[in-house]
Amino acid sequence: MENFSALAVGQMAPQKKRPWLKPVIIVGVFGAIVLLGIFVDNPLTASRTEVGACLKGDVDNAESIRNVECGTPEANFKVVGKQGGKSEGGLLLSGGSECDEYPTADLYYFQGKRTAADGTLLCLENLKNPGARLPAVGDCLPGDVFAAKKIEKVDCAGAQYKVLAIERHAELADPACVSVPSTDTKLTWQTGDGGLIPRERVLCLDELK
Repeated sequence: MENFSALAVGQMAPQKKRPWLKPVIIVGVFGAIVLLGIFVDNPLTASRTEVGACLKGDVDNAESIRNVECGTPEANFKVVGKQGGKSEGGLLLSGGSECDEYPTADLYYFQGKRTAADGTLLCLENLKNPGARLPAVGDCLPGDVFAAKKIEKVDCAGAQYKVLAIERHAELADPACVSVPSTDTKLTWQTGDGGLIPRERVLCLDELK
């Protein structure tokens, strides 16, 4: 049989009040909530995400997208553009052309309803697997640019062509580069493979040699 001390089996000794106990418990619970907020990922809120922020996850799985610190191994995307007042239906029709004004945008992330025009569009640069970059006006290109799979810019001193203007894909009724009289030849540039935003542009080129 176990032995008990006289204090344990007899009358309980009076306990002193500890007025500090309740506040400490409250602070402890609050601290636990704060820690949970740090270590448990919260779904991305596109309307609160600013240009320059970085994201992780898979854009084909909206639930996986989270904010993450730029420069970390988890950072897959960088927000290079943001537009409000968008609908999912409108984006499906436009193919994400709203992101055209952001040269490094490779894909987009949308959060909102299919019909209501109150959603938020984030134009994203793919940090791990960026798409082909469109040359800028004034850039120079080598002589084999028409046969190359990827456009490489070169120093203008040894270049074959110089980009005079960049226009959207030309239609038969509205041919490209007609407004650029010094155009010697035209090059069609396309991107959009692998889930990237589909784009097609016409480069108006000046032949330097």
